[in-house]
Amino acid sequence: MKLAASLKRPEYVFRPSQIIRRMIREFSAKASDYETVRLPWGLPIRFQPNEALGSGIRRLGILELPTSECICRLLDPGEFAVDVGANIGHMTSIMAMRAGPSGQVMVFEPHPVLFSELQYNISTWEKNPHAAPILASKMALSDHPGSAQLMVPADFEGNHGVCSLESNGEANPEAKHIEVEVTTLSAMVDKGKQIGFLKIDVEGHELQVLLGAQDQLASGSIRDILFEEFRALPTPVTKLLQDNGYTIYRIVLGTFWGPVLAPIETYQAPADEKDSPNYLATRDPGRLLNRMSKRGWRVYSNRTSILK
Repeated sequence: MKLAASLKRPEYVFRPSQIIRRMIREFSAKASDYETVRLPWGLPIRFQPNEALGSGIRRLGILELPTSECICRLLDPGEFAVDVGANIGHMTSIMAMRAGPSGQVMVFEPHPVLFSELQYNISTWEKNPHAAPILASKMALSDHPGSAQLMVPADFEGNHGVCSLESNGEANPEAKHIEVEVTTLSAMVDKGKQIGFLKIDVEGHELQVLLGAQDQLASGSIRDILFEEFRALPTPVTKLLQDNGYTIYRIVLGTFWGPVLAPIETYQAPADEKDSPNYLATRDPGRLLNRMSKRGWRVYSNRTSILK
């Protein structure tokens, strides 16, 4: 009964073949250490199915449907995209297919294990003639160049999305720390180069990443920014963006027919909200609202349509 109810999700209705994949896996033997699936936009991805993010891909065939849809709708062929905190590359893969061979994707992932997995996945995507070239760096972005301590919580093996340069002021004696190289976005991207889409997923270090791109924010050379913010608004992150001319929206799952955007000034989070607190900041709100007003899920278009 529980399974039948879950199959009403858009991840299954708009990609019915995922129902068969899930049922096969539900009744299959114990998951192996690694599995590979083909994402809706045609690229394969290898993951660890017993880890939280990998388990999500295994069940749904996609991660974070609303945010994935935003990348798909807002990034255009030929553009330059940046993925900060790429993990194994799920969002990177969407960027690569949307930007296409005339575009470019730059990605950052400082954790050595995750970077190795990211490199593996990128090596398979390079064989696809429709994918953009991807430049991967085993570094973290911050507000200064140098080195820093990446905190790796004790539950990392069960959830590869929890590493951070931020301790959040909480003592965590079981956490491990890895020294990683850090740099700034301004140092890595040529001055004046336009960034069509910037995704930041760094578990609380978003402000420092943006401070390291202050010149680009001020000049408007970054059009759209996708980021998480767990604190009550307004925050230093949202204030920095608004002070630099950005309009910010909360991404809400909203309806079965697509994600909904709400201006942060009017959004009221429900008490039982379970969705990740994801936001879009843009220098072109008219373009963004026009792109996001269309019904449906473009990530489930056929592979030819998603490239256009």
